[in-house]
Amino acid sequence: MTIFAAEVGSNHLYQVIFLLSLTLILGLFAGRFFERLRVPNLTAYIIIGLALGAVFYLLGYGEIAQAFEAMINVGIGFIAFSIGLELNFKKMKKRTKEVIIITVFQAVFAFLFVFIALYVFLFPLHIALLLGALAIATEPGPILLITKKMQSTGPLSDTLVPLHGVEDSITIMIFGIAISYATSVESGISHGVLETLMGPVLELVFSLLIGLAIGYVLVRIIRYLKYEDVEKDVVILISTTVAILVSIAVANTGFDFFGFHVHLSPILLPMATGIFFSNLSTNLAKHETERIMDLFSAPILIIFFTLLGAEIVLLLAESYESLNLVLILVASAIYVVFRFFGKIGGSYLGGKVAKSSVTVRRYLGFCLLPQAQAAIGLAFYARSSLVGTQYGTMILIIVMTSTIINGIVGPLGVRHALLKCHGFDGNSCNILYLSNKDPQAHEMH
Repeated sequence: MTIFAAEVGSNHLYQVIFLLSLTLILGLFAGRFFERLRVPNLTAYIIIGLALGAVFYLLGYGEIAQAFEAMINVGIGFIAFSIGLELNFKKMKKRTKEVIIITVFQAVFAFLFVFIALYVFLFPLHIALLLGALAIATEPGPILLITKKMQSTGPLSDTLVPLHGVEDSITIMIFGIAISYATSVESGISHGVLETLMGPVLELVFSLLIGLAIGYVLVRIIRYLKYEDVEKDVVILISTTVAILVSIAVANTGFDFFGFHVHLSPILLPMATGIFFSNLSTNLAKHETERIMDLFSAPILIIFFTLLGAEIVLLLAESYESLNLVLILVASAIYVVFRFFGKIGGSYLGGKVAKSSVTVRRYLGFCLLPQAQAAIGLAFYARSSLVGTQYGTMILIIVMTSTIINGIVGPLGVRHALLKCHGFDGNSCNILYLSNKDPQAHEMH
């Protein structure tokens, strides 16, 4: 019996490997095909993932979603680290005030628009607060990859990248308070103000401190390398990959602190590692690390976005019979529409207050529509915190349904904003991809 069990487990592992291989090759060629149609390859990855999820479910691979979760967490760790590498404090020193003002405005507007709409039309206060907090999160992956793909530079791109570090901090704080309040309402046990604030504060502080420690160790390792060292690339690749994987593992495990379990941010911790490495190392070390990791990360990111689409379908199918689909569709529509207006309106008003350029005020909001792993990860946590209630799974499904929409529309919004910005003022949003590789695109836009 033991041998048979081992064989079954082994077969299951190889099935996962086969499905990952299939996902990678289909995602790659679908992305290339969609790019010919002027559609971002990230949209293609998610569409292929949705189709694969349906196929996996029909073939009886529904339980495979649990195996995908680890790969998705790895993917978000690599994306977060890459975002961190782009955050150079010296470069953004002149824009710090602008970034903070715009980030706060668009985060608060998205939160308030979604919260008020859902509270007025559908849900009790504590659930509307939770969904409003989840509406703040923006997925950095599409933004980073599309700006890199189009080689976009200028105020719009310079505002986009550092925005996520501030936004993640706001999301963690508001969500932490909202989930503490929601669990106290559902359980009937009230928590004090100190206990309510303790969780998000510790998560934020420890994510930054541990990211600083890992980033510093990585800096010390790479600093001793000689540029002419023939194994330089291998050392950088292995050291950086280990740093990212350690960040992912620690973030998803958490730890106990004086009897209080600290949940770390799976996005903020790897991002902090990248931020501190970028700002503590030399420009040459940063450039070489970024060059090598861009090549290594490509298959991981294709798998990430494709599996994300597949996981959404599998989890939706899993809970299909126990949910009020009409309520979920109405709530998802409200969530998506009011989040859209919150991001667009908040970015515009924040840009006015910060005296940003016209292009930043007009087009930044369109770049903040993608929403995926950050919101889904927090929604999973909300479901586990509200287990046994009617709202836990409903929150998760609403967020995942909106993720499908934002996952398809979001990258189009980023591309639209960059193209419009480039056409309006090339100095404010210079897209080298168009001028170097696609000269006819100027006529189309």
